[in-house]
Parts: sequence; structure tokens; C-alpha cells
Amino acid sequence: MLPSARGAGSESLALGWLVLATAAVAASSLFAILIVFARVPGLGALFPGTEFYRVALTLHVNLSQWVWFMAFAGVLWSLGLVRTPGRWHWFALALAAVGALLMALSPALGAIRPLMANYLPVLDSPWFFAGLGAYGVAVLLMVARVVHGGAENHRGSSADSLSGVMRLGLRLAAGVVLAALLVFAVTMMLLPAELSGLAWFEALFWGAGHIWQFSLTTLMLLAWLGLTSARIPLPSATGLKRLLAIGAAPGLIAPLLLVLDPASPAYFGAFTSLMQWTSWQLPLVCAGWMLLAHWRAGTAPATGFSLSLILLVAGIALGAMIDGQTTLVTAHYHGTIGAVTLAFMGLTYGILGCLGCGSPSRRAAEWQLRLYGNGILLMMFGLAGAGVMGAPRKMAGNVGVGFGVETLSRIVMGLGGTLATIGILYFLVLVLRQLWPAVSLRMVRHG
Repeated sequence: MLPSARGAGSESLALGWLVLATAAVAASSLFAILIVFARVPGLGALFPGTEFYRVALTLHVNLSQWVWFMAFAGVLWSLGLVRTPGRWHWFALALAAVGALLMALSPALGAIRPLMANYLPVLDSPWFFAGLGAYGVAVLLMVARVVHGGAENHRGSSADSLSGVMRLGLRLAAGVVLAALLVFAVTMMLLPAELSGLAWFEALFWGAGHIWQFSLTTLMLLAWLGLTSARIPLPSATGLKRLLAIGAAPGLIAPLLLVLDPASPAYFGAFTSLMQWTSWQLPLVCAGWMLLAHWRAGTAPATGFSLSLILLVAGIALGAMIDGQTTLVTAHYHGTIGAVTLAFMGLTYGILGCLGCGSPSRRAAEWQLRLYGNGILLMMFGLAGAGVMGAPRKMAGNVGVGFGVETLSRIVMGLGGTLATIGILYFLVLVLRQLWPAVSLRMVRHG
């Protein structure tokens, strides 16, 4: 079951956010191709140095995480919590599109310098910062409207249904995003004036980035519910709501850590501990229950759910092996972030029907999900192997042709990255093939 109870205009709003989300993940895949090839022995020597690699990496991360995830969240919020979109909803969508476009085009608009901060690397460019700021304001407008108006839009609907569970989860995710934006704004005001450059951005995004992950976890759990609800009997709505509230709670109360100096080691350590001890346990518990329910019901899990879970487990396991700033870190977060992306991709095929679009064949959808999921898994293994050998993260590294574990790992990483990119591009083809007729029809109606 998908978040529903839609009203006039909400489908058009969701359609707009889905177009933006699809465009973002497609554009990010083009930068991913450059990143992967820049790390492959032999091929990497053809690219113009580490600065090129870092620019491509920065744009890939911003488009594939910040823009894609929040645009897809916009789809879910629009369908689940917005009955009649107002001017601010449409303004937020338009502003988000402008912001994403400015970020993507910023390298062509003037001098840039990549600053590889954790969670959100940036380009030291006024055009990039204008785009990043515009997108942030758009997200703020959307979540503020969702948190303020979500309950009113669906007053009188059954709170005990799975739709009620979905709506609570969507409001919790929006609340966590608001908490992250609050921490971001307060941190910006509290950072000491003598801090600058990479260190300033590292401190700025650290707390907000850790909190933001809890919104992604909540949205991933909702996607899992959407992918499994037709295949297994679900527990009571009250029990599901409690689980979602427990999962989101650390992100909602995390702004209390602002009592610490944002530039201090204690601040960095507190948010790291918060992530280590409260972010992954509940998803694994929920996944274990879902797998047990599938086994008892004699049904096979949906491909989007099973592959998402495999990536999550692999990402958590590799995270436990991290010792230093090597590509093991990259392998870890590609697993956890890839798990969210795969769940969203799987849910997209069901959402298309809710938007009045057709759906791709089941076989085509499963091929796409397997291409992406297995590609990410191969890439993780390649990154992990190189990391064990000490390959540094955020750098192209040694791209000469040689023999050894690191060279083999980079080749595996290149193969996996290529498969994952093909999977993303196939996702683009499958989704746009269904979206285009619906978008064209709405353009004709409003033209």
C-alpha cells in the first residue's frame, strides 16, 4: 500500500517532484560515470587530474543524495499529506528545480574550487551556493507546510489504517528534516569566526547531516512497508506507529546536542555515537520481522525490498571495519545510501500507477533493480578491497596499470559502478517512458 488519500492537484504536484527526482538521479549518474572511470587503472590516467575528479564527485553527491532524496520525499509528502496544493507548494517545487539546475551548471558558470566536506561536499562558487541555498529553502518550505498542514488535510480519515501509519511516518520524516535544518542554521551562527574553508563546512554539515540520515531511514522503512504490505500480513497500526516513532526519535531530539561547541571534538563525537548506536538497529529488526512474515506466508520478498536490505546489511558490516579515511568509508555509505535509493526505485513503479501513468513490465522493473543493486554491491566490494590496502577516499588514487589486490579491487569497483550506472539510466528510461504521456496531457490541459 502506498501513502494515499489524495485530493485535487496533489497528483500533479507529486508528478512534478517525481520529474525533478528522476532528472537529478539521471544527472548524478553521468557524473558517476566520470568518477568510476577516473578510478579505473589505465583509464584514470586519461582524465585531467584530481581537481576534475573532485568536481565530478561533488556534483554526484549533491544530486544523488540531497536533491534526489528530498525530491522523492516531496513525491511521498505530496501524495500522502497534501490534499489541495497551495501557492507555496508550487513555489517550493519551482525553487527546488532552479536550485538543482544552478548546482549542476555551476562548473560552467565561473571559477570553482571543490571543498570535500563530509556529508555534503561543495564547490566554492557563488552559483553553486545560490543553487544549494535555493534548494534548501525549497525543502524548508515543503516540510514546514507538511508538518503544519498534514493533520488538517486528513482530519477524519482512519488513524488505525496502514494509510494512517504512512502519514505518521511521513510527518515524522518531515519533522526530522526540520530538526536537521534547525541544527544547520544554529551551527552556522555558532561557528567561531576564525574557522574557515574546509574545516568550516565540515563542522557546518556534521550535525545536520547525521540528523538527516534519520529522515532517510524513516522514509526507507515506509518504502519497505509499501513494497511488502500486499505480500504479508502486517501487525497492528499502533505497533507500526510506535516503531516509526522510536526510529525517528533520535533525529528529533538530536538538536539538544547544540549545547556542545560545534567546532569541538565532543560535538563531532556525540553525533558519531548517535549514528553508531541508534540509526541501524531498528531497520534490521523491522527487516527481520518482514522476512519472517514472508517465510510464514510462503511468499517471496519484493526485489526492491530484498536488494535494499542486502545493501544495508553489507554497508553496516563494512562500516564496522572502518579504520581511517580510506575507501572503506566510501564502501560503507554506498551500501547504506544505496539501500535507500533502491527502496525508492522499487516504490516508484507502484507510485506511477497512483499518478495516472502506466507501469513498466514487472520483468523490466526487476532487471533494472538487479542491475543497480548488484552493481552497487560489486562497487562496494571493490572499494572495500582497495580500502583494506590503504587507498584514500575522495581521491582518484593510483590509476596506473599494475598487479595486486588494490588494482583488482579498482577494476571490480569500475565494473560495479558501470553496472549501477546502467541500472540508473535504465530506471530513467522506464520511468520517463511512463511519465511523458501524463506530463504531456497535463501540459495540454493547462495550456
